[in-house]
Amino acid sequence: MNNLEVQAGDVVVTQFGIYQHWSLVSDQLCALGKNMLISATKRTGTVKEESWDEVTQGKYTYLTVSNSEKSVSQILSDARSQIGKWIYSVTENNCEHFVKWSSGLKVSSTQVVAGVSGALIGGVAVAALAENPKAIKILGGAALIAGLVIMASKAVEDKGVEVV
Repeated sequence: MNNLEVQAGDVVVTQFGIYQHWSLVSDQLCALGKNMLISATKRTGTVKEESWDEVTQGKYTYLTVSNSEKSVSQILSDARSQIGKWIYSVTENNCEHFVKWSSGLKVSSTQVVAGVSGALIGGVAVAALAENPKAIKILGGAALIAGLVIMASKAVEDKGVEVV
């Protein structure tokens, strides 16, 4: 596990295999003295404020660049207003959508856009190029290209952050 020097309102991204999980750094600490994180997860089905370890599960986590014009207190207030209310959906209300909404940024998910685009490109490519394009081949091509494109659409790591 890595330890980052973070501040309340920072956006951190945790790498879970093919996908990334976005969280906001809270101004609260857990019993172990680590930062709490606020995020929307499929695991909870909503927004929760949980310990760093609960959210990151020991996976590689890094700070990403966030260009919010809102104050940290407003970001955290808006984020906390959704605890237990936000209904998680991978395509419409996922962790990236939540962090961007809380931060006052354009609500979108690069991972969802990349996955859908990649699936369409992969499916069309197999259908057009395969000698005998069967549904299973088209679905396989769609899944393969979607996965590759999602992996390539990672959040930009803030290289100016000191790992402690």
